[in-house]
Amino acid sequence: MRKRYLLLLLTLFFGLALLAVDRYTLEQAPALSELQNHEPDYYGEGLHNRQYNSDGELQQTFVAARSTHYPQTGSTLLSEPLLMSEDDDGQTWQVNANEGTLLDNEHSLRLIGDVKIRPLNPADAADDLLIETSTLTYHSRQQLAETDQPVTITSAQARINATGMTLDIARQRMEFKSQVDTRYVPQ
Repeated sequence: MRKRYLLLLLTLFFGLALLAVDRYTLEQAPALSELQNHEPDYYGEGLHNRQYNSDGELQQTFVAARSTHYPQTGSTLLSEPLLMSEDDDGQTWQVNANEGTLLDNEHSLRLIGDVKIRPLNPADAADDLLIETSTLTYHSRQQLAETDQPVTITSAQARINATGMTLDIARQRMEFKSQVDTRYVPQ
């Protein structure tokens, strides 16, 4: 009889021990899944995207060497992004940077590191200019680029330094926010 009670007590003890282990592992599981959510869910090499207007004409082209999507933050990190967009006069503008971030629910591309904007094939040397900054946000639907960081614009005849800029690529209109310093040398 004592053996039965002893066996019953041992079974009860092991059952409680298994419940405790199960509860402990359930408490640890969310930490593991949170770690897994910080992992990317897909990678891409040689990304190439074209956007057309309502008439079926090519409006923008986007290229990146590599893309990595993170579902936890809803963002895609891009390596060596390059954007080409056409203005109202048919001139193609190129925007490139070292890195970029694209959020899933927005149509804005944040470019970071050595950001450069220039016309691809300017009609004449006077139209050839280079816009440089450290960060830039590009809104693809409006073809609008903006930054609050220092900006340098160089051309054959001028050099402009400013802090902050808004560039409407489609209309070829640029607006500086503050501390504008311009040097112009007529030919």
